[in-house]
Parts: sequence; structure tokens; C-alpha cells
Amino acid sequence: MKRLLTIGLVLLVAVLFVGAAQAEKVKHPSKLKYPKLKLTTPEYEELTFANGMTGFLIEDHEVPVVNMTMIFGTGRPAVDKVGLGGLAAWTIRNGGSEDWPGDRINEELEFVDAYVEVGRPAGGGGMMGRSRGPSGDSRSTSVSVNCLKKDLPLCLEIMSELLVSPALPEEKIELRRETMLENIRRENDEPRGIAGRELARILYSDHPKAWRATEETVTAITRDDLIAYQQAFFRPNNAIIGISGDVTKDEIMGLLDEALASWEQAEVVIEPEPELPLTFEPSVNYVFKDIDQGVIMIGHLGLNSRDENRPAVQIMNFILGGGSFTSRITQKVRTEEGLAYAAYSRYSHDAWTYGTFVASSQTRSDATARAASLIVDLIVEMQAEGPSEEEFENARDAYLNKRVFDYDSKAAVVRRLVQLKWQGRPLDTPERDIETIENLTLDDVKAAAAEYLHPDGLVMLFVGDAEKFEQPLSNFGEVNVIELSE
Repeated sequence: MKRLLTIGLVLLVAVLFVGAAQAEKVKHPSKLKYPKLKLTTPEYEELTFANGMTGFLIEDHEVPVVNMTMIFGTGRPAVDKVGLGGLAAWTIRNGGSEDWPGDRINEELEFVDAYVEVGRPAGGGGMMGRSRGPSGDSRSTSVSVNCLKKDLPLCLEIMSELLVSPALPEEKIELRRETMLENIRRENDEPRGIAGRELARILYSDHPKAWRATEETVTAITRDDLIAYQQAFFRPNNAIIGISGDVTKDEIMGLLDEALASWEQAEVVIEPEPELPLTFEPSVNYVFKDIDQGVIMIGHLGLNSRDENRPAVQIMNFILGGGSFTSRITQKVRTEEGLAYAAYSRYSHDAWTYGTFVASSQTRSDATARAASLIVDLIVEMQAEGPSEEEFENARDAYLNKRVFDYDSKAAVVRRLVQLKWQGRPLDTPERDIETIENLTLDDVKAAAAEYLHPDGLVMLFVGDAEKFEQPLSNFGEVNVIELSE
């Protein structure tokens, strides 16, 4: 027995000795060096059709599936008809055509497990990077298709019917109108929705990006308006299509030419986005809501998509509030102070005007002013001093490493190409951004913080019950009280 114990101890010592020796050879993760990240857009072909439609194709023959996305520029409706784009898109799809009523479309597509949809483009953003809501309008409308290759002729037939000869039945229009009106009546139920909407109104003033559908504008829309909208914008020479999947160029062009043979060109006029002055005027704004929490949104106008300093601003904001748990705002407000589950910032950009910079949090009522003060202090500190070398290096590496997921789906790559072409931006913008970020210096990001953060021009907006706040909002400045409509 003693002999066995002795042998066991010897073996244990040997294992520990070898393990220690091996451990000395293993580097700490922070010391590891990785090869330079190289990402390129998958090979694609540009498409030009006789009817004026243009687009892109990425072949992918791994599985027998086809994805398609088509985008139409639509501009914005008149201010007294806001909601027209959303109502038209929904009714075109769900009203179907004379030969393909909406209910029949739903049954056929469900049977083959496919979809053909009409609506906002994927990734379309508004305040805080989110959709403008079910009753708003964007500058474009999209058509999306996903199906097995064997069902592609069926889906193209349905798509053609919706594009060329939608029925737009009155009963479907009224059904959707009632849903939109109910959404409008309920839009003050959600505090964060109130905050985003009202902040947009302040930042964009009378610009169309601040327009919202109301009961009056939705009620004013007629079937003739929907017909005019469809005929004005749903034209092949106003369409950009992106295709990925198990098809060749000859195959898909032949199928589309056949399916869309009756789709006629027409002159398309899209009003340009009105000019928006880039101003930074501070204000403190308050909306009463009988809740036990305070919603905070603090920000100013952001970037135009073509701004050459956009990559540096993205890295700066990643450090400030966009980098999840590693960002300063999240670390301070959530982790250190324990004031909120979520606290972050976003610095968005817009291809036609300006996006927004918004820092946001939601906390208990008696910590609302404290959380807002912390966020403002962090914005001031970042603008004045910029990030540290370690923050910069970590943020740049993390941001670049996340970009690999931008290329893991050929369908997503095609959608991005379609969006970039529609916006009139270079198709290799993502690759240019990666190269720019790889070559950024700490001084570049410090300069971006100094130029693109405007702590003296912050718009502060609070939603909650100010009587429950631990400090009066007047400590931040003169308070503008926003009354919600009933």
C-alpha cells in the first residue's frame, strides 16, 4: 500500500512539473499576436436589365435557396399625408392582385415555406438606430423574396403581380388604416418611444425626418393616393435588385425578364431631401409620464454618411458608449454606480442629411438626475481629453474583429450593395472603412472627439414624474415642458 502511495506521489509531482513547464510556454491572451485582418466582399456581378432595372448577383450553390431584395427610392410624402408610404407598402402586399389576392398569396407561400414581402428596407434606421415606427415613412420601399430554387418561378410570378398590377382593395386599405390609427393612439404608452420621438422633433425641427403620422394625416390618405404612389415609384428604372443563392446570371436574368415583361418604365421624380442646418442649440426638455422610472436621452445632430471622419467618430463612440460593457457610459452608469441595466450611446449617420448622437439610459426615478449628470460628465471628458491609448487599441481591435460577421451571409452582402448604390455611396465603403480604421491613430480619435462631440449644445430630454426625481431638472437649465396629446 505504501509503495502504491509513493508511486502515486511521484507521478503527481511529475505531472505538476510538466504542467508548470508547459504553462511557462503558454502566452497570456493579451500577449498573443494575430495576423492582419483581411476582409473582402465576395465576388459579385453587376446586372443591367432591358427595362432599366439594375442590380447585383452573388452566386451561392451550397444550398438550393434564393434570396432577393429590391429597393425603390420614394422620397417623402407631403406633410399632410405622412403614413402614405407605410400604408401603400402594406396594402400592395396584403391586397395582392386580381389574379393573386392576398389570402391566396399567403396560402401558397406558406405551403412552400417561402416569403414575398413589401415594406421598409432591412436595416432602415431612425432615432437610436431603430425603425421610425409603424406609422412613419422612410425614403424608400423594399421588396424581399426568399424561397427554395424550385419555387422561384412561383415567387417571381407573385412578385410581378404586386409590382405591376396590385389591386389595392378598399377593405385592405381600411383594415390597415385602423391598425395605424390604433398605433398612433397608443404611441404614448411606451416611455422610450416618447423620448425618441420627441428628441427627433427637437433635433430635426420642421425637417421631414421629424415628421410623424397623425390621425389627421392617416385619415386623409385615399385609395387614389396609393394608386398614384405605386405608379410613380414602382418602376423598373427606379429599382435596384440584389440576388444571392443557387442561380447563375443567365438563369436569373432570363427568369426576371420573363416575369417582369409587362413592367413598364416611366419618368420617376423624387424630391431631394430639404437642407438641414447643422446647429447645436442646448435645451432641457421634460415629458410627464406617471411611471416609477426616468428615461433619459441626451444628444445632438450627428454625421452625414459621406463625412471622411466617420470611421474615427465610430471608434470614439465605441469607447464612449457604443462598446457594450467595455464603454465608459456602461461602465460608469451601469457597472460602477448600478443605476441602470442599459446605458449607452449611438452616433448615427444619414446619406442625405445628418444622423444623431444620442446617449441614453433608463433608471429609477430617484436616480434620474444623477445618471444624466454622469452621462454629461463623460461626454465632456471625452470631448476634452479623448480616449487613452489602451482604450483606443482595444476599441479598434474589437471593432475590426466584429466586421467578420458582416461577411458571413451573402444575402446580407447583397443587401448592403443595394443600399450603397441607392444611397450613391462607393460600393467598397465597408472595405475602405476597415482600411481607414486599421490606419487610425490615437490622435485621429482624439481629434474626432473634440470636433464631433458638442457638450455645450446638448439637447436633454427626460420622460417620467419629475416630482420623484432627486433633483429639480432646472439644475440643468431652463426646462421646456412638452405636453402629450391625448
